[in-house]
Amino acid sequence: MPKKRKPNYNIVFNSLVALGFLALAFIRSNWLYIIPSVILMIINQRELMKPRI
Repeated sequence: MPKKRKPNYNIVFNSLVALGFLALAFIRSNWLYIIPSVILMIINQRELMKPRI
């Protein structure tokens, strides 16, 4: 059986915050909420692309 890995809580937290900003962008109809969401997604992508030990 494959070894079970712990979830990276930093990525999970950043993803939930980015999802919240996207929800605010649609609910409030304000495109300025998309900017922090995109920044958090880029940070998450860089974190995911790091080699895992």
